[in-house]
Amino acid sequence: MIALVKKYSRYLPFQSRLNYGLIIFFVFFGCGGPKNYIDITGPAMGTSYTIRLVPQRGVTIEPKQAKAQIDSVLEAINDQMSTYVVNSEISLFNKASTNSAIIISPQFKHVINRSMHWSELSNGAFDISSHPLTLLWRKGKADREYEETWEPPTDLEITLTKENVGYKNIKLVQNSLIKPYKGQQLDVNAIAKGWGVDRLFNLIKSYGYKNFMVEIGGEIRIAGKNNRGEAWKIGIDIPEPNFKPGEKIFAIVPVTNKAMATSGNYRNFYEFNSSKYSHIIDPRSGYAIDSKISSVTVISENCMDADALATALNVMSLDLGMKLVESIDEVEAYWIINEGGKFQSFQSSGMKVSVQ
Repeated sequence: MIALVKKYSRYLPFQSRLNYGLIIFFVFFGCGGPKNYIDITGPAMGTSYTIRLVPQRGVTIEPKQAKAQIDSVLEAINDQMSTYVVNSEISLFNKASTNSAIIISPQFKHVINRSMHWSELSNGAFDISSHPLTLLWRKGKADREYEETWEPPTDLEITLTKENVGYKNIKLVQNSLIKPYKGQQLDVNAIAKGWGVDRLFNLIKSYGYKNFMVEIGGEIRIAGKNNRGEAWKIGIDIPEPNFKPGEKIFAIVPVTNKAMATSGNYRNFYEFNSSKYSHIIDPRSGYAIDSKISSVTVISENCMDADALATALNVMSLDLGMKLVESIDEVEAYWIINEGGKFQSFQSSGMKVSVQ
């Protein structure tokens, strides 16, 4: 596996303490003070958004007016795709009975179709129908001695739940989402944030701005250059729980007219009998991933694709993931691997990054 990866990438050892997760953090290096930008911020999709604009002559929209339109776009996405909104399109589908048909918006349909695309390319490593497994692992073993203590689900619970999972069973007929069996439940969280970034990106672009950044919960898309006429420099935090976001940067990625998303073994994990279980579940096996991959960062033309692929690459092995990335045009990736407390990085052939 190492020989295959070395063919495409650079081996970069890094000494560190034990890794428990990943924080992705964006640092804007060499960009001057706040007066050089117009920042619009707010809550979004269970996290927050930041839009950073390079002031431009001829653009007349007021930030307050832009924020109202931004919030309206985000609210619409929640009403379509949030499993936490009771009457969202996806929630109505998840609660529906067998053979029910739920009419969905063109936007939700587009996200589902793109999800299916990445499911096929990743051989099921990315699968929006894996929501039942996510809920199972979140709840833990049903019949446990102490209700307040989380325990991993049993093999039988995983096997039975897995019967309801499978992207090939997702059925779209025109603008209707058909439910083939009661237990099918969808969750597009691993691609919806990227989609949200893309929607806001297009909105800001429609105002006439040529140089700006859109970010939702760590997923970003860049247009043009920063206020110094340079590529935006985006920092990736070292995946260490003992450092605050931005306190210690592992690598810096220059980004111009691209999107960037990172997924990994974040601080979110389950713990039982001194063992840690990742919150990332392999849809193919039904089990929490047991991998040395701490994080994967993906650069792509749009953020929806970067978001989905970053998730898939966390589930896939390093060598298979590298093969997939190298087979796709206009896509690059960067892996941080934890080898016994030492961080190593691997990157696809066209990835540009500087390690700190």
